[in-house]
Amino acid sequence: MNAETVYTVFKALPQEERSKLYTMLKQDYDIELPKIKKREIIQFSDADALKYIYNNLF
Repeated sequence: MNAETVYTVFKALPQEERSKLYTMLKQDYDIELPKIKKREIIQFSDADALKYIYNNLF
């Protein structure tokens, strides 16, 4: 078995099974899970939006 075969099988797994596999690999090989960065949601009011439009369009 080669890495390409394992990768193909891994892609076919449901997310729950992928998590289980990560856990098993981490125990055997001290592998870290990839960190997923979350995008920040920018919050602004209607007044802020209007101010931005007035300043940049007019």
